[in-house]
Amino acid sequence: MTLTDLQEQLLDIIQRRLPIERRAFAALAGQLASDEAEIISEINKLKQVGVIRRVGAVFNAPHLGYISTLVAAKVTEKDIAKFVSEINALPGVSHNYGRDHSFNVWFTLTMASQKLIDDKIKELRKKYNTEVIYSLPAKKMFKINVEFNFGSGGQNNYSNSNGSGKIEVVSLNDEQVALLKQLQEELPINSEPFETIANAIGVDCDFVLGQITQWKETGLIRRFGASVRHQRVGFDTNAMIVFEMEPGQIDRAGSLVAQYRQVSHCYHRVRAGDWSYDVFAMSHCKSPQELDELVKRM
Repeated sequence: MTLTDLQEQLLDIIQRRLPIERRAFAALAGQLASDEAEIISEINKLKQVGVIRRVGAVFNAPHLGYISTLVAAKVTEKDIAKFVSEINALPGVSHNYGRDHSFNVWFTLTMASQKLIDDKIKELRKKYNTEVIYSLPAKKMFKINVEFNFGSGGQNNYSNSNGSGKIEVVSLNDEQVALLKQLQEELPINSEPFETIANAIGVDCDFVLGQITQWKETGLIRRFGASVRHQRVGFDTNAMIVFEMEPGQIDRAGSLVAQYRQVSHCYHRVRAGDWSYDVFAMSHCKSPQELDELVKRM
């Protein structure tokens, strides 16, 4: 899809800096020399054509006591449709990809405990008569930054995030739980979205604004803004690039790979079975040629 200048500028801002204010879209319009009605209209257009997947909060699951892992599976051709359908139905699965490899299904799985994850993987192995379903949890995060810069030639930004520190699990009261549940839904695209949220759970709008601001500062909310479908705007050559490193090389390799603008996620993950790779980089390019050159440079 070809974006207008206003749409490019809007996406650049709304991915990472949606104002946490009563009239959020009016404040956004002020940054773009536009007006509130036009900004609301443009956001709705971008949602309708599939460029914007969702507007709202992205939570850090570990702060809520949840455990996440990346699961790699070798699934036979006869079972793959059933397997994929079952995985997609799991509430703890946010991403599920078919990849061009003998490990042909990859998905993220988030659950309330390690035991639940282990039990689910054991259940899948038994049901599909295979031992080759591996859990590959992250040992260290080098980068997580899914943002695309449309106003500067369509190149996604990067910022390093060291995820080796201890995660503190937050304790929430009833009002906070209600707000958290509401924020997992789409942000209303109207003149007072946070007032709409406040009314839905029976609290004051100032509470909603203050709590979101606090949760962003403490890291419970990792990002509050728009999630973009990169394939719809030209970033349609995407790959998971993996490296087999000596233990003493892993931190340096992860830090170097994270600096590439095409990389949105970079992790050190555990090895399992016959999977011997430990540095993972999710990369987004505009052509196979760009991807090939990226791999060579890495």
